[in-house]
Amino acid sequence: MPTGIFTNLWISQSAKVLFRGVAPPDSTKFRLALANTASLGRTNSLADFISNELLPTNNYARAVANFSSDGTYDTTDQRHELPTISASFSASGGSLQFQTAFLIADSSPISSKSFTNSDVNPTSDRITITNHGFVNGDKLLFTADSLASLPGGIAAGTIYQVASMTANDFLVTPNGGGSTINITDTGSGTFRARSANGIIVAYAVESSPITVPDGQGYSYQIPLVVLNSGYVNGS
Repeated sequence: MPTGIFTNLWISQSAKVLFRGVAPPDSTKFRLALANTASLGRTNSLADFISNELLPTNNYARAVANFSSDGTYDTTDQRHELPTISASFSASGGSLQFQTAFLIADSSPISSKSFTNSDVNPTSDRITITNHGFVNGDKLLFTADSLASLPGGIAAGTIYQVASMTANDFLVTPNGGGSTINITDTGSGTFRARSANGIIVAYAVESSPITVPDGQGYSYQIPLVVLNSGYVNGS
């Protein structure tokens, strides 16, 4: 079973959104995502993890985290201690392969949406994705598929925010708000608008890739460590 790995920042954030207070955490706010790489680690950013997340093919989707129980409330440290979280994935239409699993708090169920250079309008700066499901303020980053080049004005590994959305298109602004990003050309090929809402509170890396065969399911678990009480108490 893999061991969860945490940075001080992630532990601090975990204390704020996951463990703190009398009420048990709402597991529906936490989703487990998968990436087929072993290169992600403590120094990587949210953008790095999201950029490597599996594409929504062969039935891949972010899975709602299931806590093993409501946990045990520690009245001294004022926190919930939860032994493990788990999530189930299944493959359909082909296999799924991953080596890293990561837990995102306050995430969106959407992992990514695809679009092409023909969906980019440099005149209006709007990106068209039919029924995209994003809302104003959602955080996105963009990646280019193999042999594709991102539209001019859109930088890889940079988080943007959705603005002036309709059901089928939207503008993007810098993360935190500001003027609309000026898209200077359509780029070429196929791109992914990847949801970057939330924060990562835990991850685990397998020693070798795991393959979920077509038509089969897989249940994944991450043990959760007991937090330093100093973070929970605000010191």
